[in-house]
Amino acid sequence: MSETENRLLSVVEHWLPRIEVAGIPSATAKAVIEAAGTWENWLPAWSAEGERHTAMGAEADAKGHKVTAGEAYARASLFYHFGQFMAFDDLDAKAKAAARKVELFGLAAPLLDPPAVPIEVPFEDGIIRAFLRLPAQQGAHPLALIIPGSDSTKEEFPAFERHFLARGIATLSVDGPGQGEGRSLGHLRADIGPAVAAVIEAVKGREGLSGEVGLVGMAFGGFLALRAAASQENLAGVVSINGFFDLGALWPTLPKVYQDNMSFALGAKDVVESAGRFTLVGTDSPAFPALVLHGGRDKIFPPSEAQKCADFCRAGAELHVFPTGNHVCNNIPWLYRPLVADWLADRFKA
Repeated sequence: MSETENRLLSVVEHWLPRIEVAGIPSATAKAVIEAAGTWENWLPAWSAEGERHTAMGAEADAKGHKVTAGEAYARASLFYHFGQFMAFDDLDAKAKAAARKVELFGLAAPLLDPPAVPIEVPFEDGIIRAFLRLPAQQGAHPLALIIPGSDSTKEEFPAFERHFLARGIATLSVDGPGQGEGRSLGHLRADIGPAVAAVIEAVKGREGLSGEVGLVGMAFGGFLALRAAASQENLAGVVSINGFFDLGALWPTLPKVYQDNMSFALGAKDVVESAGRFTLVGTDSPAFPALVLHGGRDKIFPPSEAQKCADFCRAGAELHVFPTGNHVCNNIPWLYRPLVADWLADRFKA
């Protein structure tokens, strides 16, 4: 079996449940994978499917079927996202697909229910971009600030956001430095506390928001959320889903496809040395309650990292390791997603 065939199988093994739970039906995802056949055809196959759904959206939009159009554009954005998220062989093609993803989600955003409102926050020499969604209910709502991982972006989260919105919690999905559009600010950095603080300050006092904030991070974002929470004031709580305690210590055990991901995301000549900076060792811990979740079958970040992260939280942490859960527990979304939303809702009421 060739290295490229191994790459396709590895990506499917680790991330097919994530693709499905993001909003692409299982049968459709598998049909695109079958159409690709080899890793060289992965990005073209997913891009072609993205354009097919874009055409569906445009047709629905022209007929005034705004809900259908919004759903189709959002799906199209997802096809482009998952086409490029692990594609590192042709970085120009990857960048073009990522830009198309952003463009298509921009068409979907105002048509979603509730709409996703673009937020731009000046930061350092650039802009942090995010999408804010407010629950349909009237009033001032607490906010779940969602932090992506090393290869996820704000456009991936509408299905996840629904769990918070249904409980009266607004969502703000953010591309931090090195994430999605945040790559304009440079590569991933271990401490995104200043970026998180800038975003929270930017939406402070905004109509529809109560001022209460909780952080939610997934995978690499689970680590970032714990690091960022330590430097924030007055958070209701922080959620880390399948994060890690020390990336450098894990490096030798990481799958090859994820090491390639890190080489792109960290952008360092010595990626192993750079990975060593992504650690909770010797850093401040959050002064707020934490929820730490992990899948017992995670083949990227081992479940032993969850206990270390929970022990790190000086204000206490509720820990759940689900024996059957995979990376980010996306094979059991019906279990972990309501738990996260309920936990944060309870924190806002505390």
